[in-house]
Formats: sequence, C-alpha cells, structure tokens
Amino acid sequence: MSKYVDFISNNHFEDCVRHVLSAYGKAKELETSLDDAIKEGNIFKSDLFSNVVDPFKMRFDTIRTSIKDCIEGEILRQLNKSVEQRLGEFHQKLLGGVKGWVDLGIGDSKKVDLKNEEETIFIEMKNKHNTCNSSSLEQVRDNLEAITGDYHNAVAYWAYIIPTKSNKSGNDVWVKKKRNKIPAIRRIWGENVYELVTGDGSNLKRIHSALPKVINTVLAKNNTEAIPDIIERINKKLKPYYETIESALYKEVFVDHD
Repeated sequence: MSKYVDFISNNHFEDCVRHVLSAYGKAKELETSLDDAIKEGNIFKSDLFSNVVDPFKMRFDTIRTSIKDCIEGEILRQLNKSVEQRLGEFHQKLLGGVKGWVDLGIGDSKKVDLKNEEETIFIEMKNKHNTCNSSSLEQVRDNLEAITGDYHNAVAYWAYIIPTKSNKSGNDVWVKKKRNKIPAIRRIWGENVYELVTGDGSNLKRIHSALPKVINTVLAKNNTEAIPDIIERINKKLKPYYETIESALYKEVFVDHD
C-alpha cells in the first residue's frame, strides 16, 4: 500500500484519524443512555438531556421546525462538541509522529504539547486562533515563559491551525499586552506550523487532501455504524414522547421533584 503522505507512517495517520472518529461514538452512548432512562421511566435522565435544555428555546424552535428536528439538533450539538475537542488534539498527535518530534501527550501535568528531540523548539498547539479565552491564553503565555526560562536556547510557540480570515499563515514574535516582549516566544499559524515541524508548509494541504481516503479506510477497518442510522433510532425511541416533551421539559427544568 502506498503512503498517504511521506512524512508520517500510514499507521500513525490512521491512529490520529481514529482518535477523532472515536468521538462520534458519543452517538451510541446517547442511545444506550436513552434506553436506560426509558426503562427508568424518565427520559430526562438520559445523557441527551445532561445539559439543561432551554424549554423556551424549544418552544420557539418548534414553531419553525419539529420536535424531531430539535432532538436531532441537540444530538449533533453534543457530537460536534466531542469532535471539536478531538480535532484540537488531532494535529498535536499527527505532528508528534514526525521524525525528530515528540508528542508530550494530553493532561494537566505537561506545559506544552510538542517538542523537538533536541529540546530547542516547544509548541503549545490549538486548533483555532480563538480556542483560548483570555485566562487560558494567559496560562499559555506563562507556560511558554517558564520553558524559555528553563531552556535558554529554546524557542517556544503558541501555534494554531485555523487562522483569522485576514491572516492565513504567519510566524512572528508574540507581543502580548502587559507582557514583556520576548523574541524567543512566538506565535505561528496555518501552513507555517507544518513548515516548522515537517519542513514544508504544503503538507497541511496534503493532510487535508488525504483525509477522505484515510477516514474511509479507518471506518472500514472498524466496521463503524453510520451516525444518521443511530440518530434515526434515537428519534424513533423518543417519538412516543413528542406530544408531551415540551411541557415535561418545562417541569424538569423549573419544578422541584420530591
């Protein structure tokens, strides 16, 4: 079998894709949770309603659409949240498989996500430029400053793949308000991230182009059930509750239960 791309192994690429696709397993978890809740006689105990659903928004939504569509929208919202989290880890894991680089893993104990083996380049990786809120971005800055303090010859990067609309790619000193300007602390985004790690910014496009083939291969190997089929089953199981679900939802949110 030919290689998907020439800078990482096929197995590693498939593992990174599998990591993202596993988030779609949330749909099956929602179905199982709903089955348990129906047996208990209260559908609102299911994970589908784990976050408080706004009964007023549902009332407005059902003027324009249907309960079925509202339920499908909530399922997709929860799936998207899980997938977006995994996408934030996808590029970290993938670039960690490039020769000469180390993926430092996921967890509170690590300061950043990637480093080269010579410990001269450290990267905190985000998927989008606006992933971090202000407090999280302050923590990223603290971590990068700590690293450049510990490794005096190192350059530390805040990296993100999806840029702003106006700046597609870039690499510059990270100037942050109320912080000292430190040349060794930089921000890098878009194709420049892949240029830094792989030596060729075009590899970002190559990953994107190869994804359909890799995704289909992983799905075939795992015999993964189609998400629309699971969503359709969930809606069928909820159909007997459609007529009363809006009023029952109001009681669930606002009325105390003994």
